[in-house]
Amino acid sequence: MKKLLFTLMLGLFFLSCEKEQLELPNNNVVIPEGNAELIGYNWVLSDGRVYLENLDNNDKSYYDHFGDNQNISNLQPINGSDVFFDSLVQDITTWNFGNSNFTLNGEYAYEMNGTTEIVSINGLEDGSSRSLIVLELTEEKLTVRVGEGYASSNGSNYNYFSTLTFVRQGETCTSCQPNALYGYTYGGLISQSTEENEIVNTKWVVTYVQDGFANFTPNDTLHFINNNQYTINGTFASNYTLNGIIGNNYSELTLYNFYTIGGGDYSGYVPTNFISVGLLNLIEFSDIFNVGTNKKVSMQRIQ
Repeated sequence: MKKLLFTLMLGLFFLSCEKEQLELPNNNVVIPEGNAELIGYNWVLSDGRVYLENLDNNDKSYYDHFGDNQNISNLQPINGSDVFFDSLVQDITTWNFGNSNFTLNGEYAYEMNGTTEIVSINGLEDGSSRSLIVLELTEEKLTVRVGEGYASSNGSNYNYFSTLTFVRQGETCTSCQPNALYGYTYGGLISQSTEENEIVNTKWVVTYVQDGFANFTPNDTLHFINNNQYTINGTFASNYTLNGIIGNNYSELTLYNFYTIGGGDYSGYVPTNFISVGLLNLIEFSDIFNVGTNKKVSMQRIQ
C-alpha cells in the first residue's frame, strides 16, 4: 500500500511539473531545422512585427508592420530611415545570403559576416551596419530579429526591434509568422507617419574645432533638412542620427561624412536642450570606427 501511494504521489508530481513547463513562453529560442540552409537562396519578406519598450515606464507593445492598405514599412519606427536595408515592402523585399556577401532585392550588395544564427550586414549607405539573429529557420521560412535601436518621442525614450518572416522563393507557407514575443501588448498596425525631429530645418555654423594641439575656425554651415539627413554648405546630403540617452540629460548626435572636421563619421554627446539653447561649446566628437582622432567642436545655431 505504501509503495502504491508513493507511486501515485510521484506521478502527480511529474504531471504538475509538465503543466508548469507548458505555461512558460518558448518563443525567443533559435529553432534551426536539421537540414535547412540559410545561404544560397532568395528569401522574400512575408510578414513582420515591431516591438517597442518605453524605457521610462516599462510599457511594452508590439505592432504589425503590414496590414490592410499598408504593404510598406521601416525598421526604424519613430524617426524613419533612408538606408535601403531598413525599407520594407511586403512580398517584394528580398534577401540573399552568400558566403561572405549579402544582396538586397537582387541589386544592392553588402559585406556579410557571422554565423548561420547571428549575421552582421556591413557597409550600408551611411557607413553603419545591421545585426540580425535567426529565430527560426526551416526549408520554407526564415524569421529573424533585426533593427534594434533607441529613439526618443514626445519626451519618452524607447528601445525597439523587429521580427521579420521570410518565405523561400518558390515555396509556399500559410500562417508562417510565429507567435508574438511574450510580455508585449498588441497595439495594432504601426503608423508610417514619423514624428519630425526638433532639429529639422535648423542651421548651425561650426565656429571652432580643436584637433589635438591644432585648432581652426571652419565656419561651415550644417543644415538639418529632415529626420535623417543634413548638408554642409548646401552640398550633397549625408545621414545623421539624434537619439536620447537613458538616465541623463544628454543625447547622442552622430554625423556621417562630417568632412568639416576632417572627414569620417563622428558622434558626440550633447545636452538635450542644445537646440533651444542654440549653442554647442567644445563638444567632444569621436570617430565611430576609431579611425580618426577625437575632436572638440563648437557650433552656433543661426536658424
